Amino acid sequence: MSAHSRPGAFGGRPLALLRLLQLFDSQFPVGAFAHSGGVETYAALGGGIAELRDVLEAQIALGWGRCDLAAACLAWRGDPCAPRLDALKAVPAVRHASLGLGRRTLDLVRRLYPEAAVDVDPPHHAVVVGAAAAKLGIDARELLLAYAHSLAMGTLAAGLRCMPVSPAQAQGLLADAHQAIVDAVECVLDDPESSLFACTPALDIRSHQQRSLRTRLFQS
Repeated sequence: MSAHSRPGAFGGRPLALLRLLQLFDSQFPVGAFAHSGGVETYAALGGGIAELRDVLEAQIALGWGRCDLAAACLAWRGDPCAPRLDALKAVPAVRHASLGLGRRTLDLVRRLYPEAAVDVDPPHHAVVVGAAAAKLGIDARELLLAYAHSLAMGTLAAGLRCMPVSPAQAQGLLADAHQAIVDAVECVLDDPESSLFACTPALDIRSHQQRSLRTRLFQS
């Protein structure tokens, strides 16, 4: 057994893999599609594929690629890191989005897999998925890779809805980001405590400004 895996309550790798896929499927009804993470503000300012690339790279290097992945990893290991993550999400729109996704994920996990129910307060999404994944027998590395992929796709999907970016271009950005995602995951697995930080001031400002746009597609 690797240092980043543990026996699952449900037994068997195939079941763990299916539950991992379900947890981060775009059809898992937690409402992630309603949040752009500041992308909509960049679009309102005339942003396109270049800006979307910059946003994704910043998120991986200094945003969710650090704090959210680290929080998920720590929660998987049994560390009650939710209060620390709450302090890092100082922008109200970002914090409220994380809590909303977390609450809905908590509710769905309790309904679908009662044995994997977790108690997280405050219920930030990263902490919920990390704690639940441990109970579902999901490997830590696979969890973080899937989580990072879903967060990256959330950014790209937001760009597709409000920027002049084609699906093929978005997939190109994702392919280009694969190595950075792998590197971020390995960095977090190596030292999640030191990775629990965020430094994306421009994104934070754009996320805060989004609520003041004259027309909006996203909640945040």
